Amino acid sequence: MNYLAHVYLSVADEALTICNFIADHVKGKANLDYLETIQKGILLHRKIDHFTDQHPLFKKNVNLLFPQFGHYSRVIVDMFFDHFLASQLEFYLPAPL
Repeated sequence: MNYLAHVYLSVADEALTICNFIADHVKGKANLDYLETIQKGILLHRKIDHFTDQHPLFKKNVNLLFPQFGHYSRVIVDMFFDHFLASQLEFYLPAPL
């Protein structure tokens, strides 16, 4: 659900950004069925998710929310992080949101 982070980390490459978005719907090795440029976006998405999911701050926040929200905790934390990125985006990008 951290769409803004995925867009930001696609380094202003429009094709990579689009491919990054479809990645959640491509399971397992099905990415190999796509063109190389699409595969790059899918793999970038997976790397971003892996990094985020393993980060201690992400895990800590998920654990705080888990008793009340269960498996939705991960989505909620992703949305919080996107909110904080959006509220401080001028520090990272020259163009406004």
